[in-house]
Amino acid sequence: MNKKAELFQQFIVENELTNLFTLREIENDPYNTVVFDATVEYNDIVFPLFVVLDDTPFGFVRLEVASGRLTSEQRKATLDVLNQLNSEFKCFKHYLMEEDGYEAIILDVSLMSGDNFEPALVAYTIFEVLYPHTQKDLTRIIAAVESVKVETVSEQEAETVEETKKNNKPRKTTKSKKG
Repeated sequence: MNKKAELFQQFIVENELTNLFTLREIENDPYNTVVFDATVEYNDIVFPLFVVLDDTPFGFVRLEVASGRLTSEQRKATLDVLNQLNSEFKCFKHYLMEEDGYEAIILDVSLMSGDNFEPALVAYTIFEVLYPHTQKDLTRIIAAVESVKVETVSEQEAETVEETKKNNKPRKTTKSKKG
């Protein structure tokens, strides 16, 4: 386990936060990456949270806001909001991650550490910076995704709807030439 992860794990134990974080080491990783899994709750929705620490001078806290497959309309509405949030907040990076057909709306907070890693600063970032942001501004992202109505219909239902539209077209009328 890398030194930053050891210090953060020690901080978790000393501050009785073991019920919030689960430690996961990444096997065969050249940077000795360790991930601390946790969750953030908002309006009865649980969002995955990850603290990622390795041997580099960087680390990050990542919140997965939403995942799945977005329609092109949802993607556009979401990217507009993410860009707006990125222009408003210096410490957050909101983005849409796409990989192998899987899409996730991500919020990252970078952690700089160098040789003097402070685990208390990670906890401060989560509880005093990230958490209030999620309670106030997360709604903007969720609203953007939900603003686009997505209707799922089977192929047969779609054909029936099209056939009904064709059969119910109003007839063209012409005015009588009579007076």
